[in-house]
Amino acid sequence: MDTPFNSDWFVNTWLKYFKNSIPPEKVEFIKGVRFYKNKYLPLYTNVGKSLTKGFEYTINPKKVKKSNSVFLIYDIPSYYKTPPIKDIKFLKSTRIPQYNGYITTIKKYSCIDNFLELNFSKPERKLLRKRENRITKSFNISSKMFYGAIDINSYNTLFDRLSELLTKRFEEKQTNYHIISKWDYIKELTYPMILNKEAALFVMYDDSEPIAMQLCFQHQKKLIGAIPVYDTDYSKYGLGNILTFKVIEWCIKNDMHIFDSSKGDYGIKKQISDIVYRFEFHVLYNPRSVTSNLVALSITSLFRSKQYLRNKNIHTYYHHLRYKLGTTLGNHQPTPLNYEVIKEKFDISKMKDILPINYKERKFSFLNRMLCDYLYSSLEKKDDVKLYKKTIPTYIM
Repeated sequence: MDTPFNSDWFVNTWLKYFKNSIPPEKVEFIKGVRFYKNKYLPLYTNVGKSLTKGFEYTINPKKVKKSNSVFLIYDIPSYYKTPPIKDIKFLKSTRIPQYNGYITTIKKYSCIDNFLELNFSKPERKLLRKRENRITKSFNISSKMFYGAIDINSYNTLFDRLSELLTKRFEEKQTNYHIISKWDYIKELTYPMILNKEAALFVMYDDSEPIAMQLCFQHQKKLIGAIPVYDTDYSKYGLGNILTFKVIEWCIKNDMHIFDSSKGDYGIKKQISDIVYRFEFHVLYNPRSVTSNLVALSITSLFRSKQYLRNKNIHTYYHHLRYKLGTTLGNHQPTPLNYEVIKEKFDISKMKDILPINYKERKFSFLNRMLCDYLYSSLEKKDDVKLYKKTIPTYIM
């Protein structure tokens, strides 16, 4: 079955960035997946590895031949229709469960209020509405889904902002996120996919500044969440949850059948999902070949060991250690934001040594979190707030 992840564009772009544009290998008996070959082993791995959201593939038993080869396919969702492999002389399959994935069945909801009512208690809905009302009262919030059309200049600007927000988020978490190091690839890949409605980019704005974004892929009325991020300056408003609800609302209004929030157990995924599935790695090999058996056993043992460590939460420490090593070797380390709010009434016209500032300028962006926290408690509009700077490093709202 054709998916966005076995298209010519996806295959060629991935091979360009990660395999020096080698041609993909043709495997006669497997349809729906394309492979590249390991330099040293009779091992064929799916193009894209873990940077896809899964394939549905078929097996033609008549084309299976005796060989020493092993075929590794990453990230097959367990709810996908994949062929049972039995009674095929030279072929056997091992499935290795990995990450959890989560599905929200969209077509059973009539509107976003119906979705919230069926998934959240009355106190939870009250808190969600309170936060949404506060952010819309204080800021000029708007949103847009880019799906089927976007000009290249807007695309580049938005993807630069998406990268900036991801970097900021994971620096604050003090952990590594592998996608950031692959950003040139993601950026080149996604633009044509948005135009072809194979991908979509949802953006929430404060005025004209993107403050929350989610990159998704689309296939057969299924929207697959890939990269969600929000500006942590707005954390008090629960902006990450609001982003999720806005994407769900878009799915309902645009006749999507499924929202697949994919890998990871973070946020409210469990609460909004009605199906939990597993991503699986499929290893196909020849059970009558010693070489094929040994390679398959090695791969299976490796990934089962990784999952065991993941279940013990070792991967969290690993990514945190990698981040620490990176900062030790000279990479950027964020400076903690320390501030104190002192409420005091005064006549600004009588104060000396102060200058008005435009807090929307990039050089004053470090003030945004303080401003957001202040507006959350005061319920004032951002446009009504003025900021001043004293000659000593003190800022007045």
